[in-house]
Amino acid sequence: MLPQLPLWTVYPVLIIGLFISFFYIFVLLQDKKEYPRSKNYFPEVAFVIPARNVQQYITKCVEGIINQVYKSKIYIVVVNDASTDNTVEIVKQLIKKYNSKLREIILINRPKSIDKKAAAVNTGLKYVLNKLKLKIVATVDADTFIDRYILLEALGQFENDKNIAAVISPLLPYNKKSFLEKMQYVEYVMSMFFRKLLGKVNALCFTPAFAIFRTKFLREAGLYNENTWTEDFDMALKVKSHYYNISQIDSKAEFIAPETWKKLKVERVRWAHGTFQALFKDYSYMMSPKYGTVGTFFLPVTVLLGTLLIIVALLFVIYGAIAGLTWIAHNFVLGWKPILEFNISFFDISVLFSDPRFILGVVAILISVFFLVFAQKYTKRKINLLYYFLFFIPYAWFLAYTNLEGLIRYIFKLKMSWGNMHSKDEKKN
Repeated sequence: MLPQLPLWTVYPVLIIGLFISFFYIFVLLQDKKEYPRSKNYFPEVAFVIPARNVQQYITKCVEGIINQVYKSKIYIVVVNDASTDNTVEIVKQLIKKYNSKLREIILINRPKSIDKKAAAVNTGLKYVLNKLKLKIVATVDADTFIDRYILLEALGQFENDKNIAAVISPLLPYNKKSFLEKMQYVEYVMSMFFRKLLGKVNALCFTPAFAIFRTKFLREAGLYNENTWTEDFDMALKVKSHYYNISQIDSKAEFIAPETWKKLKVERVRWAHGTFQALFKDYSYMMSPKYGTVGTFFLPVTVLLGTLLIIVALLFVIYGAIAGLTWIAHNFVLGWKPILEFNISFFDISVLFSDPRFILGVVAILISVFFLVFAQKYTKRKINLLYYFLFFIPYAWFLAYTNLEGLIRYIFKLKMSWGNMHSKDEKKN
């Protein structure tokens, strides 16, 4: 039989988790000025859309930009990354339909893809920087659909704070029917809440599927890194490494979430691999007080220690399950038969309630419910309580596994795959 894990191995996991939670509770109590929508700042803006085999989504994505409540000109630069479906034909139809004095769609064709989104995005950014020479540029994935007031709200951040180099919006799944999609909805609502908290202490460090940049920053710091598996996280770290801030607005962007466990696994393993690459190789120097809360807490504690924490917790669960099964098998060999007994004494209950592991576990559950209540208040999004608890089991353990696999693949330099996040129907075209 496997030996039982000593208590000293369990307590650090619980205590570190509580420490991270109390930090966010402290941040929750902090005040931060909210900037209004732009009233006087209406520069011409370009949106860069990397597009590869996205015939199902490109129209909705482009029309979300066309319909922005914005009185200045908007350029939409669609970078076709060697699509083999009808993406190009659809974009050409959209050009004929929508091109006007205030809205212009530009199609750029890349004849050969290197299977990295960052390369396609950079092609569009170079066009904006060199040809259009604008002050503001946005990047948006082709399967992402933005709110019609998102541009006004984002430019309000730039107008009121010159140190903001990038603005992001909350991402929420557009598809929320299956169990997996509902779990992702819970995950992204909670992420939306915690990112809002990070913004309060200038520790927000994300530039996801939709982000708006000052082109001044891109000229100074460079474009997306094409040699990483998480180019958006890499870009966010680049922003913070140059001592600029990232702001999150309230207007949302919706995206097509992975529809199967297999697709989600490929995506999250890639994210984990890219995160470890950034922390251990590309941006390890940023884990320093020199970079404020990002360097002293977010990167070393929330990202690195927090990720390793959930991996260790997963290993504990796996070890406990194997130990339990071997114990049952061992006793069956000796002739033991299970007997259901419900003879629980007051002494047994007293011992349970006085166990520090039980107390810490109850505190963790209460803090979790506390965050749920405030997340719904701050994000104005409802989360089903049942789905919230199901999020922790089994979904959170699945995410822990993808982090473990990503770490193993990074350490041993195993082959990685970008994966196809779109539907099976699109794959056939």
